Amino acid sequence: DLKKDEQGLLAFAKKYNFAANFYSADELNSVAGDFTPSAFVQSVVGVSNVCERSAVKDSKGGRLLLRKTSLNGVTLAVAAENLVLDFTRTGLKTD
Repeated sequence: DLKKDEQGLLAFAKKYNFAANFYSADELNSVAGDFTPSAFVQSVVGVSNVCERSAVKDSKGGRLLLRKTSLNGVTLAVAAENLVLDFTRTGLKTD
C-alpha cells in the first residue's frame, strides 16, 4: 500500500485499463506460499516479498506463473486464478 499514490503506476494502470490493487504488509504476510524473499524489502515494507504475494492475493490464491522479475526499476510477478469448469452448473450438461 506504500505505492497507492505513485502517479506513474496509477497512470500506467489507467492507460492500459488495469485495476490497481494495493495491500498492506499484514495482508501480504497472510498469503501462503513459497515466495522469493528479500531482506531489503522486508526492512522497508515489513514483508519479505511484495510482488509475488500481491499477484497470488490478487488472483484469489491462484498459481504463480512468473516469479519476481525486475527491469529498469520495475518488479513484476504474474499469477493466474485457479479455474474449474463445471458444465453441470452452467446449464450446458447434455445427456
